[in-house]
Formats: sequence, C-alpha cells, structure tokens
Amino acid sequence: MREAAGGRPVAVVLEDLHRADGQTLALLEAAAAITGVPLLTVACYRPAEVNGHLAKSLAHLAPRFPHRITLGGLSRRDIATVVTAVRGGPVDAATVAALAERTGGNPFYVWESARLLADEGALVAVSEVPQGVRDVLRRRLALLPAEALAAVRLAAVAGLESDVALLADAAEADEGTVLAGLDAAVAADLLTEPRPGRVRLVHALVRDTVYTDLSGTRRARLHDRIAVELRRHRPDDLAALAHHFARSGRTANAPLAVDYALRAAERAERRYAHDVAVGLIEQALEAHTAATADPEDDPDGTVALLVRLLGVQVRAGATDAARRTRGRAVDLAVRAGRDDLAAAVYGGWTEPSPWRSRLEGFLDRTDLAHLERLARDPALDGPTRARVLQVLADAVAGEDAPRALDAAHCQLALARADGEPRLLASALMTSARVLPHETQGTARTPLVAELRELARAHDLPAHRWVCEHLDGLTAATRNDPDAVRRHTAAGLELAHRYRMRWAQGINVATSAMLATVAGRFEEAEARYAEAEGLFQRVGTHHATGPRTLGLWTIRLTQGREADIEADVRAVHAAVGAPVAVALALVLARLGRSAEARAVELPVRPVTDHLYGVELDYRSQLAVLLGDRDAARMLIGHLLPLREQFAGTAGGAYATRPLAHALGDLYRFLSEERHAADAYAVAERVARAWGARTARSDG
Repeated sequence: MREAAGGRPVAVVLEDLHRADGQTLALLEAAAAITGVPLLTVACYRPAEVNGHLAKSLAHLAPRFPHRITLGGLSRRDIATVVTAVRGGPVDAATVAALAERTGGNPFYVWESARLLADEGALVAVSEVPQGVRDVLRRRLALLPAEALAAVRLAAVAGLESDVALLADAAEADEGTVLAGLDAAVAADLLTEPRPGRVRLVHALVRDTVYTDLSGTRRARLHDRIAVELRRHRPDDLAALAHHFARSGRTANAPLAVDYALRAAERAERRYAHDVAVGLIEQALEAHTAATADPEDDPDGTVALLVRLLGVQVRAGATDAARRTRGRAVDLAVRAGRDDLAAAVYGGWTEPSPWRSRLEGFLDRTDLAHLERLARDPALDGPTRARVLQVLADAVAGEDAPRALDAAHCQLALARADGEPRLLASALMTSARVLPHETQGTARTPLVAELRELARAHDLPAHRWVCEHLDGLTAATRNDPDAVRRHTAAGLELAHRYRMRWAQGINVATSAMLATVAGRFEEAEARYAEAEGLFQRVGTHHATGPRTLGLWTIRLTQGREADIEADVRAVHAAVGAPVAVALALVLARLGRSAEARAVELPVRPVTDHLYGVELDYRSQLAVLLGDRDAARMLIGHLLPLREQFAGTAGGAYATRPLAHALGDLYRFLSEERHAADAYAVAERVARAWGARTARSDG
C-alpha cells in the first residue's frame, strides 16, 4: 500500500468491519500506521455489532485521532428521492413521512420499503415489513442474549416507546434481569433511550417484526400483564389501556376494553382529533363483538356503538365509511324489529359533513322508504323525529326540493320546541341548505345569522364553518366574488384550527371554482386535485370526485370535449342518470346528435349544488339538438336565476353567466329582443366576476 500510494493518492475502503477476521483487523492497524504518503483508509462498521476483536483494534487506533463520522438516517427529502427512483414516479408527502418514521431513514430499509410500495401500494408499504428487512432484523435479533430478546419482545408489545418501570413490573423476570436485557438491546442498537426512564424501539420495522413473530398466545399474555401494570402506573392513559385490555385474550376484559376505548374517544373528540376517535370506537366495537356470541343477542349495545362510530366518522368527514356503518346498524335494527333503534341510527347523521355528489348516485330507495315511515311515526319523541327529518331533507333535496323544504320546516319547529342547542343548530343548517335556489339570496341570511350566534354561544366549530360556507354561497348569488373569497378564507382558518379536512376540501374546491371563472385553468385543475386529496385522506373520495367534475367543467369551457369523452362515458356507465346531461352534451358538441338524443335524461333538473351548471348544460343541449320544448321549459327555470353565474351558488364548479344560456335559448326561439336583454345581463354578471363573456352558441 505504501508503494501504491507513492505514485498517486490511494484510498482503501473496508466495509462491514464488524464482520472482519483477525488478519483483516491487523491489516487495518498496519495501514493506519503508514505515514509520508497520500493514503486514506476508510473503515465502516455497525456500532451495535462491535465484537471484542474489533473493540481492541478501535482502541489501538484511538491515539491516532481518526476522524469519526456517525451516520444518521436519510432525510425525508432523500427518502423521497430513493422512493421515487425505485417506484418510477413521485410519492405523496404523507407516505414519505410514514416511511421515514417506520424505517428511521436506514437506506436498506427505505429501499426495501420502496420496492414494497411499488409492488403492493402505500397501504401495504406503511403497515407491513418487507421480507428482506425482516430477514436482516431476525438475524440481528438472533445475536441477542436471552434476557435482551425477552426485553425487546416485551417492549414491542408495549408499543414503540414505553416506561422502563412499566416493563420491569410487567416482565416475568426480576428487575435486574430486565435492566440487563434492556442495556444489551440498547447496545445492539435495537432500542434507544429518548430520555431517562424511557426506551424506544429504533423504528417501527423492528417493533412490527418482533411483534408479528410472537405466537398469539404469547402476545395475549404479554398484553394482559402490561394492561394490569399500566392500570396501576398510568390510570389516565385511556387509549393504551383500551388497546392492551382488548388484546389480552380474556373475555372478562372486554367490558374494560370497551369502556376505556369510549372514554379515550370522547377525550380525542374534545381535541377535535376525530380520526383518532374513529379508530378507538372501532376498537370498542371489535371488543364488544368478540365478547358477544351474536350481535342480534344485544341489538341495543351493538347499535349504540355503531351510532357512536357513525357520529365520529361523519365529524371526521369519512362519509363512505359512515354510510357503511349506517347500513350495518339499520340492518341490525330492522332484523330486531326495532323502529326506535333504526330512528336512532338515522339520527346519528346530523352533524355538518361533505355534500352528496352526483358521482355517488341518488339515494337508495330502501333507505328512503325507512326514512319516510319513521318521519311519520308518532311514537318517536320530538328530538329523534327532528333528526330523522334532517336526514330525509338532505336525502331528497336534489330530487324533490318541495318535500325537502317541508321536512326541514318540520325539523326546525321540533328543534325550537326542544331548545337543545346542537339540535337547533342542525335544524337551522338544514333549512338554510335546502332553500329553493331562487330565494337563497334573501331567505338564507336570517337563518345563518341565528346559526352563527348559536354556534358562537355554544362553541360549535363545525357549525361556525357552515356559517362561513353558507354566507359565501349567498355572496355568490349576489355576484360578490370578493365576499366569496373572504368567507372561504375564514372557513379555511376554522377548518385548519379544528382539523376538519373535509371542510378544507370544500374550501379548496371553492378556490378552484374562482380560478376557473377567472380563466386560470391550470391553477383550477391543481386546486381540484388538492381538494380530492383532502377528501381521500378522510375517506370521502367516492362521495366527492372534485377532480373529475372540475376537469369536466374546465374542458367544456375550453371547448375540449373530445378530451373527456371516454371519462364521461365511464362514469355514466357506473352511475347513470346523475351525469347523463354531461354525456349528452359531450356527444352533441362532437356532432353525434343521434347518440346524444339516445341518452336518457332525468325529466327535471336535479336541484343540488350543481343545479346552475346543469341548467347551462341542458340549455346548450337544447340548442344543439333543436329541442324547442326543452328550450321553453328551461327558460322558466333560468329566469329566476338570470342574475347568477352558473354553478357559483353551489360553491364548487362554474361555467358562465346563466343569462348567457338564457340569451342562447331566446335566440334559438327567434326572440331576439329578449336575447339581447339577456346577453346584456350576462355581460354585467361576467364583469362582476372578472370573467370574459363566452361567445353565443345561437
């Protein structure tokens, strides 16, 4: 080496020095002693696997003051780079954060997790241990002395981080043996000491590997011991107590598991951690079900837990999961012949939540029949009937506005008679939401003002957000985009403060709508994608679809209907009537009139948050297909709304001033004077919104 370095600089790298034999270590010591030539010796080793021979060599080298570099884990930015390279495409920040937590940034673990992500998807990658990582960890665990392995197993059952005192009391060995085992595990770099009296597994992959390798019997036994000691050490750690009692394998512990889980969920709700509360109540339901031979033997207990779960799922914005929970609970109540339980289930969905979307289809007729029968049931008390009427009003609002308004009026009367603040707030919200489109600008204001005061007085943050949202919609009917922006910003602030991601999603969709109106289409598409991402995170992807519907409105505004034909066809094949108008319009614009006429449309426009957009699209379709009867019918719908920009009153999607559609219909019917008046209104509305007027289709 001295001779080689005499002619030019030489670097010698010894990798995995912890596996070196005596001769290699002697070579390292000799190389380090060479002076007078440009020779760099680099040795890499794992501190956790230093053996006696290597320790002696390191001590021998210490007087030479070697430069020591302690390698930490990869940063999140570097993890994202590795995962993107392995996966062949970008990955979202939430997945990167989860992989960073699970792997500790260890490059090999990151690489293997990225491969798992590419093969199986994010859900598997952030919940399972890659086989290659598992093999490496098992080899390291096999090198531990018995007391260290026992300590790591107990720590893995306790969780990612735990108290040393708790582990010592829960162990089946004496304290000295437990501490010796923990010391050995720390030295082996499987445990760390974040602060005195606490130990933490170096990353979640170690914990998961150790935990899953335990037999079910051993896991249950350790959970039981930890639950008993935890109750003595930390009686207020409700979530941990629920977790360990539920997994203790003892049927007698099921009531304790349920009680602790429900109390922990209530505490989480007070912190607005609704997603945490969902997991806790699901855990309580699982423990209750495991201890009950047949749910139908205890319909009251099971339905009560399902209603609790339904409520927190709604508050978390997980509407897809909430609908499944509601269906499960209603089925159980019907099989038990208990209308009172069925009413309680329907009444569990009265909190503010994301709107129903056309991509979800119309309400299930069986559900609707249950609701209508219960709404007429004289045996129900006033508050229960009021809650059922709210669900009925929301269910039929898009298809039968008069019936929805009647249900909302009845609900409000019952809520005022009862006087309970949250019940009254929900009733005011429903009445404000289901008002006829032509009266929303005036009739909604006093309802929202009363709701705002009630929400402020009784600390109802979700209803405070509803007030900002509804006031924004009212501002849209008055062509005041500045006010729409102000209320959207105020809503976003509330949504962030109280962790209402579904509300954030709606506000972001409103921002996308405003960008569409201004012609900033790239920004609008990005915003719709952001909104959909927020909805996906809380489980409302199928119920919303802002990226899909937003892209359709943008492409139709741009005259690029050919770009979306396949997508519109696919969605129509899945949901049918709710998107039939969009399919017919795309076909008609592409010049395929016969195919457009063959699309079966709902007889009446759907009066949901897309009402204005649908009126515009139906008007374009009537002109393109030469349908004079449809044109006359649509004029009647458009006249009360001629001062509005289509779609903005729904707060999510927009096309053009409705007066423009009205002008096209009048021109099609050869009523030129009325057409000219309508186009003048359209230009005024477009100027108010800062939008360009589109050319006439007449």
